[in-house]
Amino acid sequence: MPGSRVLFIDDDPLVGKLVRDLLEQEGFQATLATSGKEGLNLARSHPPDVFLLDIMMPGMDGFAVCQAIRQDHALHQIPVVMLTAMESQKLNERAFAAGAEVCMTKPFSPDKLLNALNIALQNVVVKRIHSQKKKVKRKAP
Repeated sequence: MPGSRVLFIDDDPLVGKLVRDLLEQEGFQATLATSGKEGLNLARSHPPDVFLLDIMMPGMDGFAVCQAIRQDHALHQIPVVMLTAMESQKLNERAFAAGAEVCMTKPFSPDKLLNALNIALQNVVVKRIHSQKKKVKRKAP
């Protein structure tokens, strides 16, 4: 969804620049962090609409970052799209167990990346609508 704020956390600055440039060309507001710790600090001061998160990073890997996001009261509802260079069912399962909405394998086409981000963002909208309907039903006599 153009105009959405994406926080991309990846330790590879070249990949980060390529993805940031792509997202900005498509109308997203993209911010890049090169470590999990830096990304969490940025998110806490300027929460994104969606996280784009590499799994394999030194120090705090993507699974740990995703778990930290899910445990943070201010960030826990923000969708996470995880990226991995290795295609593995176990990695996908770990990504979903950590709280990711989508897990993609690198390399990826620009269209697949944009579709994954849009799906994650649309799912949040659907969840919010569903949650609001539940609240209205509880208040109705």
